[in-house]
Amino acid sequence: MASRAKAKEDRGGLRFGNLVPLYKFFLNPYADIRFTSSCPGCGGKTRQRKLPLAIHVSDWGMVVLNKTCRFCPACELVIAHQDEVEGLLAQLFAESAPDVVGSDLLVIGTVERKDWRRGLAEPLSKEEMLDALHDFKDHLHFKPTPRWEYTEPSNPR
Repeated sequence: MASRAKAKEDRGGLRFGNLVPLYKFFLNPYADIRFTSSCPGCGGKTRQRKLPLAIHVSDWGMVVLNKTCRFCPACELVIAHQDEVEGLLAQLFAESAPDVVGSDLLVIGTVERKDWRRGLAEPLSKEEMLDALHDFKDHLHFKPTPRWEYTEPSNPR
């Protein structure tokens, strides 16, 4: 049911942030499946957690959104819904940079909350942002199991 992206450790330990990686991450592309009650990895109960997500937007750069995500404490899995993230980014860029709306995005990791708050008052430099960034341990991809499957009738009329 779950297929995994290669772990960062398998790619030579490439990391953006200077802090220890914290969570596994899944950007849910399915608008009809929300994972509100059970984790797609272990089947355990998910909770809500508000995290400052560091997102790289093509043709713009880094943006940090304080976003409520689903969280599985057993797996340390953070689940963000792609349509919600894109909606928040569209609102953010609607007036300041409308040409960026709909660009590709990559959720890189989480930012320390105190540094996120400091960044609200005064934008952080690139070095300060990297010093406050926790990469994700792994990016996961899940495919839902089909709910039904069509089969040809055995006795055609």
